[in-house]
Amino acid sequence: MINSLKIAMASLAPANRSVQSSRADAGRASSFLALRARMLASPCLAGALQFMQVTTRPWEPHELAAWLLEHVVAPGWMRAPRALREPGAETLELCGLDERHREVAALTARARERVALALLDFVAPNPDGGFLRAALYSARVRWTVVDGRSGWLPAPREGDLLSDIVLSLFAAEILSDADLYRSHMTVCAGCGRVAFTQEVRPRSAGCPRCDGEVRWRAR
Repeated sequence: MINSLKIAMASLAPANRSVQSSRADAGRASSFLALRARMLASPCLAGALQFMQVTTRPWEPHELAAWLLEHVVAPGWMRAPRALREPGAETLELCGLDERHREVAALTARARERVALALLDFVAPNPDGGFLRAALYSARVRWTVVDGRSGWLPAPREGDLLSDIVLSLFAAEILSDADLYRSHMTVCAGCGRVAFTQEVRPRSAGCPRCDGEVRWRAR
């Protein structure tokens, strides 16, 4: 299992409790098992989570290039872009990344920040659904049927912002079962850490990485 999935699934083991589980707890446990199966089987979720987990530190040029190849180009979501761009960061030609260490770190940090804000809205009590609507209306995801099985797939374009490429991976997975992700996804308001939990977490729960406020959709 790749490291990003290990990090995101760190809280997968349910806590031992002495009281009998309620019907609601049983429902959450069942849906959580379904989510765990999706996490292990979804290449787009694996790529999205790896971007969010690894970019908590400055990314090296070869890491960004490798991520694009493994999680975006090789699966066939899009062709390799000529350049990568993000508002507030310098546009970088893909063929000239090797010596642009500082610029790559700045670009990936800005992209990660924008992705985190979109995910924080998704888990908010009254979300506006902006990034999912944007993915649909801009056709960064597409509905497909393969061998009798239907679902959403990422469809980013070469000219998209790096953050929109990452968000297309999240959008394709979340649109496939939005209620499942609303029930279990958590996002840190401080560092953007994305994780999944079976238990209903207390509102005082802090992020294990930065001790920031962990947010999730209240049920």
